[in-house]
Amino acid sequence: MTQAKEFEAHQRVTVGALERKPRKSFFEPLSPTQQLYESLRYVYTGRDDFFQEGRELVHLNGGSEALIRHFRYQGISGLLGFDHSFIKGCTTCSTGTITSGPNRGTVDSHTCYGEAKVPIFRCPRCRSRYSGRHATALWDVRISEKDYCRISKALAEGCGIRTTARIFDVDKDTVSRCAFRAGIQCKSVDSILMHHLHLEECQLDEMWSFVYKKQHHLEPFEQLRNDIGDIWLHVAFEPRMKVLVAVIPGKRTLENLHNLTRAVRCKSDGHVPLFTTDEYSPYCDALLWEYGQLAVVNREGLVGRPSEYFYLIPTNALKHAKVKKTRRDGRVEAVETEVSIGTEGKVQQILNQSPCSRTINISFVERSNLHERLNNRRLTRKTLGFSKTMYMHEAQIWLCSGYYHFVRPHSSLTIRSDDGTHIIKRTPAMAAGVTDHIWSVKELLTFPNCYHN
Repeated sequence: MTQAKEFEAHQRVTVGALERKPRKSFFEPLSPTQQLYESLRYVYTGRDDFFQEGRELVHLNGGSEALIRHFRYQGISGLLGFDHSFIKGCTTCSTGTITSGPNRGTVDSHTCYGEAKVPIFRCPRCRSRYSGRHATALWDVRISEKDYCRISKALAEGCGIRTTARIFDVDKDTVSRCAFRAGIQCKSVDSILMHHLHLEECQLDEMWSFVYKKQHHLEPFEQLRNDIGDIWLHVAFEPRMKVLVAVIPGKRTLENLHNLTRAVRCKSDGHVPLFTTDEYSPYCDALLWEYGQLAVVNREGLVGRPSEYFYLIPTNALKHAKVKKTRRDGRVEAVETEVSIGTEGKVQQILNQSPCSRTINISFVERSNLHERLNNRRLTRKTLGFSKTMYMHEAQIWLCSGYYHFVRPHSSLTIRSDDGTHIIKRTPAMAAGVTDHIWSVKELLTFPNCYHN
């Protein structure tokens, strides 16, 4: 199943559900695993009974085949003809069944193991036994599920590796393994769910960090490596929904800026937002590379064979504004704005309709960078909590990003209920329409990982 077919199915179900009935309550709790399962079932069977009450299809991002293998491991032999049911885990070690349509898988005789009572399923097709933790961050973990979730939450809230190890009385290597696996899990959840976002504004910025050593302390041969020294986080932030659209760690190069703009385009729904950056000149080249179009210039009137060459020009939909800061002795003295691509009238029209921005600014992405420094120990300045390896640096960034999007409510996204009787807290993922409730850490770590081998 290609990604294009999945997108067509997503569009068809979403439009059809809105035409039939009004959308169900946005804050009604719904299992994201069940929603993912029913999305798979619709893609392969075309049965949309689950989405007739306003529920939306989950974009699968080309991972449908791997996700089918995951649900088969959970005791489901296939998706064709399945009813509206899902896995019902057992509550004791002697009872429990799996309802999966005509082919019912059975829970093995030893149905649960461990203090968390993790179920063991037997596939009705191959008769193999599988743990209920398969294809999640808790797969093949020796510590308890409760401690694993607490360790991940402490790391996402800004605690260091050794501090977390002392708090929960575990070895620091155990905490490092938990951080790495949880980071991979959060990256997979982000790639599955955070897609087709409607972006009206997008602020781009870079944030400095380092791995192993600072750049001026590297030896001559160490400076040839791209995974140590100064590592910049290239950030794309949507100020209306408070969503981190993309974070690309790496050297401060034009290639990484291309990766950033490419990630923004892949995660958007096709609408070109208003891009706001600082005076760093390669941003304009990166935006033209992703959103521009080719123009042909024919050489005429010259001696010799006529030739032609190409160059990039902006499209009518692309709009880019810059914020220029004048500094003296490290302090900002003046701030100037400039519209580099587009017209000032179109840019001002977008700003007038914005609920958060009134002028051209990058203050929201800079505030997001401050949040990352406060809640990511590896980004805190002048401490010993810096990263020693690049893969752990990236894993911690993904863990904090997943926790920020799905678990931690954002104070500026709080709204009142329809009747005005109580206040409803929301996460950035809820504001973007990706989820309908605040996730727990366990829910984030046990979401089906379609990239699990």
